[in-house]
Amino acid sequence: MNSKIELPRVAKGKKPIYLDERSIDNLMAMIMTLTQEISVLRDRLDTIEKLLVNKKSITLEDIETFEPDDDLIKERKDRRQMLLKRVLLPIDKELEK
Repeated sequence: MNSKIELPRVAKGKKPIYLDERSIDNLMAMIMTLTQEISVLRDRLDTIEKLLVNKKSITLEDIETFEPDDDLIKERKDRRQMLLKRVLLPIDKELEK
C-alpha cells in the first residue's frame, strides 16, 4: 500500500511577479556589487596562490605590492567576463525570447 506519488517537475502557468521595478533595480545593483566583490576576492586569492608558488611564506606587503604581468591581467579579465556572463545568464535568456 506504499505507492509513491509522483508530482510534475515543470511548473505550469506564468511566472509570478513579486517585486516592482525599483525593487528589481535595487536587487540588480546589489547582485552586481556582490559580483564585483567576488571578482576582487578571486583576484586576491589568485595573487596569494601565485606568490606561494615561489615562496613558502608571504607577507601582507607581498600581496599588496604584487604586480601581475600582462598575461595574468588578461587571464583575470577573461575570468571576470565569464563570471559576469554566468551572473547575467538569466537576463540574457529572457532577452532572447
